[in-house]
Amino acid sequence: MSVDPFIEAEKSAGHSVKRACVLLKVSRTAYYARRNGSPVPGKCKTRS
Repeated sequence: MSVDPFIEAEKSAGHSVKRACVLLKVSRTAYYARRNGSPVPGKCKTRS
């Protein structure tokens, strides 16, 4: 389940993205990377 729609809704309502990320235990770096279509640091590695 992605928390991005919830964070976007909070942002649209004028609430803090930082606070939403803290409550949902998501890094802001990962949130903004996914939002911008960039690879998330640490998620590019594949396991053998």
